Amino acid sequence: MQIREVCRTCSLTKKAVAYYMEQGLVRPEVRENGYRDFSEGDVAVLKKIAVLRELGLSTAQIRTVLSGPAGTGLRTAWEQREPELEEMRERQRLLRGLSKDGDWERTRQELERLRQKQRIAERLLNAFPGGYGRFLCLHFAPYLGGPIETQEQQEAYDRIVAWLDDVAFELPEDLQALLDEDVSAWDSEKEAALAAGMRGALADMEGYLAENREVIERWMAFKASREYRDSPAYRLETALRRFNSVSGYDDVFLPSMCILSKSYRAYHEKLLEADRRLLEQYPKNSLVSQPV
Repeated sequence: MQIREVCRTCSLTKKAVAYYMEQGLVRPEVRENGYRDFSEGDVAVLKKIAVLRELGLSTAQIRTVLSGPAGTGLRTAWEQREPELEEMRERQRLLRGLSKDGDWERTRQELERLRQKQRIAERLLNAFPGGYGRFLCLHFAPYLGGPIETQEQQEAYDRIVAWLDDVAFELPEDLQALLDEDVSAWDSEKEAALAAGMRGALADMEGYLAENREVIERWMAFKASREYRDSPAYRLETALRRFNSVSGYDDVFLPSMCILSKSYRAYHEKLLEADRRLLEQYPKNSLVSQPV
């Protein structure tokens, strides 16, 4: 198939097809007369490229999708786009508000808060690749929209950004695959449901422990078993806790989050109190685990 027919079949311009050839995404055979002969495989790739471009993916993202395992690159692209789409929705909300009240100063302040939130969200995604970074974004996002009103908050914000820029999060390949599998089904709705359940438990920890005693004791017994100690899940938990301890997550990132965000500090304090109560009833078993 020659380029004119390819363009018609794939709904692409000749210039676009030429660009994708320059980028090495397709490599049609060149005949003796200089014409390029596109195979069925080339056409199939260009059809995929056309779909991905319509979905707004960059050339770099398209390359990742085409070169990686089926589904993996698409999920990565989706995870990368989610914060961008959320930012667009926020900007749309601010624009609608500005059109109604004409409050330019309020809008400017809201935009600065949005920029601060996005800086941390982007760095979380970069520092913790894959679905885990998206999960952390979902977890911490509700606490990142407040204003920075003091020098102490600004310093905490700067520490968070610097830590995320420098931290190196690495796991053995099998544990990274297990972590990705664990968080693959997480989305904003599931995170919101979990957060609501956690808030309910923290509001009445004694009632929660009493109501769920049987389930909790079964879980504690399993975690104390040899079966769990020999499992990849235990290795993953151990690796995450070690990362928390040695990377600065426990003594830099979380304390700085508590200073930056009053709402996060309140949540964190309730979680630690709940953990204390849990340990009173079930020694050597802790509620607190990443993220907190």
